[in-house]
Amino acid sequence: MARHLFRDVSALITGAIFIMIGVDHFVRPEWYEPLVPKVLGNPEFWVYLSGITEVGFGLTIIPRKTREYSAVFGVSMLVALYWANLNMWINNIALDGVTYGDEWHILRLVIQILLILFICWIGEITPFKNEEKGIDGMDVFKGRISSCAFTSGDRVVIGDWHESPLGRFTDIMWANKDGKRTLVAPNQEVADYVNSMYEFEETIIEDISINNSERQLSLNSGTMNFDLKWDRGWPIPFKRSLFFIATVELFFAKLFFGTKTHGTTNNQRKEWYAIDRVSKIKSASGRINGQDLGDMTNMSPCKFGFSEAPKKPSSCEVRTHIQ
Repeated sequence: MARHLFRDVSALITGAIFIMIGVDHFVRPEWYEPLVPKVLGNPEFWVYLSGITEVGFGLTIIPRKTREYSAVFGVSMLVALYWANLNMWINNIALDGVTYGDEWHILRLVIQILLILFICWIGEITPFKNEEKGIDGMDVFKGRISSCAFTSGDRVVIGDWHESPLGRFTDIMWANKDGKRTLVAPNQEVADYVNSMYEFEETIIEDISINNSERQLSLNSGTMNFDLKWDRGWPIPFKRSLFFIATVELFFAKLFFGTKTHGTTNNQRKEWYAIDRVSKIKSASGRINGQDLGDMTNMSPCKFGFSEAPKKPSSCEVRTHIQ
């Protein structure tokens, strides 16, 4: 009870502060205008828009009913608005005739990060959510997705699933240099399931053997052979809500990796990708039908489904939720 009361009071105070700051954007727009990056043009418009978003966030973070959604919006807003602070830092912009040193700007960045975490706590969103909600009845796949391309023009996405409704299995999505998409599956059940959600011109059913460790994979099938090695990578050590994955995480995945963490499959099922670790593939070799694929290179679009693999060859620990 006391914990909820403290969160409610924190939401009230935070909301009131942001409402006041938002209103101040209309009272003193000239104070904020120098912070607007020149590339955006018309600083007065962006100052007023910032004021509207801050007032809107302040109003919606207070009620419990809208708090979770507001927290996601607030985090996104603070990330976007930091561009103005970064612009001030890089271009040494003065406020009230005063410029600030690197130490001040570093402190400002730390405060921004702490504020983001505080808003996450108020809204009980990542990383302050103890469990994922809404996954009962979903198909959940746990494993690793590795993707890379080769100078031959071939691109592959290898799914190695340790736990799934179909048991443990490995499948390969292959796009050749001409764009033909092929699914390689270990059995008809897997082939039917994957084909129902993604687009392929051909399906090959054959045995797939895989040997893997924490940082490498060796795969052999009737038509394909691959050896991949990746670095330790960056873990994401906390679970996120599906809502967070479909909003905040979706935005940053698209911005930095060119991927989507949420979308709709061909058979109109909703899918979420919860990434637990992202690793860069350091080396890759492959052969298809006995032909060497050449050196590893960056991915280009394969068009298997709603999301593309990361542009850089990557191996990701992932939990996929399909509704």
